[in-house]
Amino acid sequence: MKTVSRFTAIAAVLLASTSVFAADWSSNSITYTYAPHQSEPGVSDKVAKNIMTFTHVSGDKLGTNLFNIDLLKSNSADPANGNAQGAQEWYGFYQRNFSLNAMTGNKTGYGFAKDLNLTARVDAGAKNTYFAPAPRKLHLGMSAAMPVSAGFWDIGVAAYKESNNNGVVGKSVSFDVAPALNSAWAIPVGGIGTFGGFASIVGPKGKDGFGAETATETLIRATFMFDVMGPKSGLSAGVGVEYWNNKFGCDSSLAANGDKCKATTPLVMVSYKL
Repeated sequence: MKTVSRFTAIAAVLLASTSVFAADWSSNSITYTYAPHQSEPGVSDKVAKNIMTFTHVSGDKLGTNLFNIDLLKSNSADPANGNAQGAQEWYGFYQRNFSLNAMTGNKTGYGFAKDLNLTARVDAGAKNTYFAPAPRKLHLGMSAAMPVSAGFWDIGVAAYKESNNNGVVGKSVSFDVAPALNSAWAIPVGGIGTFGGFASIVGPKGKDGFGAETATETLIRATFMFDVMGPKSGLSAGVGVEYWNNKFGCDSSLAANGDKCKATTPLVMVSYKL
């Protein structure tokens, strides 16, 4: 309960900060993604997923806001609790970036970076499987904006704290604080589209709900989205690849886990900017 209360309080502070200044700009988009070969700890077969995503990005006098929510539907290889239908899941996060350039008036950057940001992010989700995960995550750290000529490329480091539910053993789990490295980018290429993606590395976070030690988790997604009918149409389509190792901290080097905790899958995507 203490973890949930702290999570709620921090989320409320972050959301309140967005009302201090009206947004100077904003962008919203919806994206459909098909991922045919994802892995799930405890599931022996590869899992196909249909994913609908809503993304909001905006900026104000303090920095930027990022809100993202995924609605995911698995095939029958990853069944819902109590029936053979594919599981349903939602997962979202809100990230607030406080720009040092904006807050200090600096216009020259910081060495290799054109700006530095203080970052705070909260994540939440739930899935209707027998395991019944309900992750709650907090990231506090700093990121550097790389000096790309167009688009953006951010690299960051954070302290990461997670709590979750383990329906198999019937208890909540509060993990240790772990270091996290992350990066995100979206760079226009040749007037035909955008090379985008993200990378996340979370260090070991102590024991899971079964008493097993967690391993370093690595998630990398890279995509290329082609502009359909020109960059001003708002419609894009493309392909990508996702690599996920030691998913949720599950150690894929153990024979019992194997490919259940790691996968490389192609992606097919269609996106529309609202």
